[in-house]
Amino acid sequence: MSDTSAMEHEKIEMGSNPGRDETPLSRQLTVNLTPEQYERLFFQPSAPRNGDFAKRFSNPTLLGLFGFLVPYTATCCILCGFRGALPPQSLVGLTGSFYSFGAWSWFILGNSFPMTIFIVYGAHYIALAYGQAPTSETLLAFQDLGGATGAAYNTSQGFYNVSMVLVSFMFLLGTFRVNACFILLFLGVTILFAFVAAANFNIAAHGTATDMAYVKTLLKAGGAFGLMSAVVGWYLVLVTVCEMAAIPCPLPVFDLSSRIFPPKPKPSKEE
Repeated sequence: MSDTSAMEHEKIEMGSNPGRDETPLSRQLTVNLTPEQYERLFFQPSAPRNGDFAKRFSNPTLLGLFGFLVPYTATCCILCGFRGALPPQSLVGLTGSFYSFGAWSWFILGNSFPMTIFIVYGAHYIALAYGQAPTSETLLAFQDLGGATGAAYNTSQGFYNVSMVLVSFMFLLGTFRVNACFILLFLGVTILFAFVAAANFNIAAHGTATDMAYVKTLLKAGGAFGLMSAVVGWYLVLVTVCEMAAIPCPLPVFDLSSRIFPPKPKPSKEE
């Protein structure tokens, strides 16, 4: 072998580009995610989309889960009356800003379903916080109508919670293409809003001590269902933390994206 051939051979072995420049050849590593792996990370019932937004931006799933579960768990504990907490005066909305940030992150990534969920519940907790804040003076308009225990205020709150029941039920239908954990989570949320709406209407219709005891029972029942779904939510947090930190986690999320209404295979170009 000549000296020139030996030098070219050495450049190839060292990873250089012979005959052009001395810049080392670079390799691009592509990681292909299965639909199940993608769903564990993004909770989106579809295969990964084209583009590199998911690589360039961080995954907002964990932030959204924390933004939902922190005020939701506290609300459920208050409704259950743990350690003397009184519903609904003690309800305080938190972390609505976390929801908004997570929602716009999902908007950038192109995941419509979790984006809508984050925006709706984020707006709910912001509205709840505003309504409960003394500085908002929301109850001044109902002062001559019985205030917080009057029929006018509680009827309006009841209709609002009925609307949240419908919204949560629609989300529940959508989760049948995500995973079983989300089904249980949104089932509990839907039942929670239903019990709170029933309590609002009972306050508006009755006012005796016996009736108020029944209202507290309705709120405790709603809080109990909500607390059970909150446990499922914290389970999802554990799975997501392990997945993002690359910690081996055998816990399943019971993916349903490929089992319920599975996507039809696209016809090949040759056909």
